[in-house]
Amino acid sequence: MVQKHTYIKRSLFLIVTAFAVVSCDNLFEYSPYKAGVRAPDKDLNIKAIREIENLNSSGFRPFTIGLVGDSHTYYDYYEKQVAHLNKKDDLDFVVHLGDITLSGIYREFIWYKEISSKLKHPLITIIGNHDYLSNGEFLYKEMFGPYNFSIVHNNCLLVFLDNVIWEKNVQDPDFEWLEEVLKDSEDYIYRLVFSHIPPWSDQFNTGNEFYFNMLMEKYNVDFSIHGHTHHFWQGRPYKNGPPYLTISSSQKGEVFFLDVKADTLQVRREHY
Repeated sequence: MVQKHTYIKRSLFLIVTAFAVVSCDNLFEYSPYKAGVRAPDKDLNIKAIREIENLNSSGFRPFTIGLVGDSHTYYDYYEKQVAHLNKKDDLDFVVHLGDITLSGIYREFIWYKEISSKLKHPLITIIGNHDYLSNGEFLYKEMFGPYNFSIVHNNCLLVFLDNVIWEKNVQDPDFEWLEEVLKDSEDYIYRLVFSHIPPWSDQFNTGNEFYFNMLMEKYNVDFSIHGHTHHFWQGRPYKNGPPYLTISSSQKGEVFFLDVKADTLQVRREHY
């Protein structure tokens, strides 16, 4: 008798469980740490570059780039940044300078994608050190494309460098790739380098810091632009080499713009 009641109880449990699974939408969700899940989109940077190519001119034409970075999990603030950028009709595109996540987990990439999809301008996203955590480096590559890439826009060379060291578990950024891109750039109006970490960061040892700035000086880079510090700063930290810029994180309530003009590069900082 006991065995019969036990059998009935188990059968009822299985029926109820099966009914719940069938009748409820989204009852189970992937763990945010899950590896091997499909990215919410693919090759977003490559798609953005194709859009930017439609705005490209064979000769120089003044243009403006929007700059944001280190949105992490400051989603409310990042949404406000996107809304502020959407008020601008004169932007060619926007660059996110890395750390789109806090922990590199799947759900954070989805949240970033959902908010970014509201942006009406092409968006290029650089990888940051936080984005390498968990399985983030693999999600980034599938979702955005190569870690290092460059484009020519209005006769200006724009270089996007992955310079993460600690979380990537490497000794140096890919300086060989960077030099290969820069070495034949003398005919461009401007040479702009975008990367997440400024060379004076603690991730860079003294040799890497020196070598990075040496390449900037050697190949006449006009501006080196970064995130990572969560603070706005602009100036010349070294005796030789280009001016550097770091921009603040999303929760600081600021959006930055780089106006690329024939005779100057001008940074604008706007509060929203």
